[in-house]
Amino acid sequence: MDLSMANLIDSTRIEKILLAKKVGQFLAAEQADVERRTVENVARVLAQDISSQVRRVLAYELRQCSKLSRDLANKIATDIEQVSGPFLQATHVFSSEALEKLIPELEDSVRAWVARRDDLHENVIYTLVTVGCENSVAALLRNDTLELPESACRTVIDRFGNNRRLMDHMGARRDLPLSIAEQIIENVSDHFRCILVEHYCLGGDVAEELAGASGYEVMWEQIKVATTAQVHAFVTDLKINRRLTHQTIVEMAGRGSMVFLESAIGLLSGHALDTIKDILTLRDVPTFVALMKKAGVPDELAPKYLGLIKAYNKKKK
Repeated sequence: MDLSMANLIDSTRIEKILLAKKVGQFLAAEQADVERRTVENVARVLAQDISSQVRRVLAYELRQCSKLSRDLANKIATDIEQVSGPFLQATHVFSSEALEKLIPELEDSVRAWVARRDDLHENVIYTLVTVGCENSVAALLRNDTLELPESACRTVIDRFGNNRRLMDHMGARRDLPLSIAEQIIENVSDHFRCILVEHYCLGGDVAEELAGASGYEVMWEQIKVATTAQVHAFVTDLKINRRLTHQTIVEMAGRGSMVFLESAIGLLSGHALDTIKDILTLRDVPTFVALMKKAGVPDELAPKYLGLIKAYNKKKK
C-alpha cells in the first residue's frame, strides 16, 4: 500500500468517525419520525463498519437515546466488548424483559458491564447470577447501588460458594439478609468475617467462635515473626486490656509459640519467667499442678496445657 492510499484510508475513517458522532447525537435528540428513520438507516451502515473505532463512537453516542430500532440496538449490544459494553451499561432502550433475554447471548465480560447498572430489575439480577461467570457475578456483587434479593444471593452461594474471591465480595456488602450473612461467614477470608460479625451483629456462640477464630489468625501473624521480648510485650498488653484468655494461650502455643505460653503463665501466676521455664520441664509434677491452679487454668484446659508442654519438652530433646 502506498503512502497516498494509506492517507486516503485514514481520512475516510476519520470522516466516518465524525459522521458516527453526528448521527449518534442526532438520534439522541428529539426528531421527527421521518428524519429519524432516514438517519437510523445511516446508523445501521455505520454499525457494520469494518473499523471498530467508528462503531465505538456510534455506540457511545447512541447510549443516550431514549428510543432506538430494536435491530440496531441488538446489533450494537452483540458487538465486541469495546463497542457493546459502555452502550449496555447506560442505554435505556431495552426493557427489563428484553435485557433478561439478551444476557445469555453476551460474553461474560460484556455481562459485567450490564451488572454495573444501577437500575437492574430483580429478574435481570437473577438471570445474571444464574448464567453469569465469575467476572459478571463479581461486578454485580461489587455494585452497591443495587439491593440483591435473597434468592439471587442463594444462587451465587450455590454456584460459587467455594470461590473465596466472590464470597469476599458478597461479605463486603451491607444489604445482605441475616440468613445469608450467617451462611457465608465460614466461606470468606478473615477480614470479611470480622466485617460480617460487626456489621450484622451476629450474636451468640457462632459469632464468638468465628470472631475468635479470625482473631487468632490475625494474632498469630504477629506472633510468629516476633522476638521473645516482643511476644512478652504483646502478652502484657493483652493482660492489661483483659483480653488474655487461656483459650488464646492454648491457641498460640498450639501453633508453635511456647514463648507465648511461658510469658502468659508467668504474668497470670506472678512468677518470674525463669521460674516458669523450670517448672514447665515437668521434673516436679506437683509444682506444675500448683502453677496451673495459681494461673487460673480451667480444669477442661489442663490436659491441653499438659499435652502441649510434653510435646514441647520432647521436641527439645
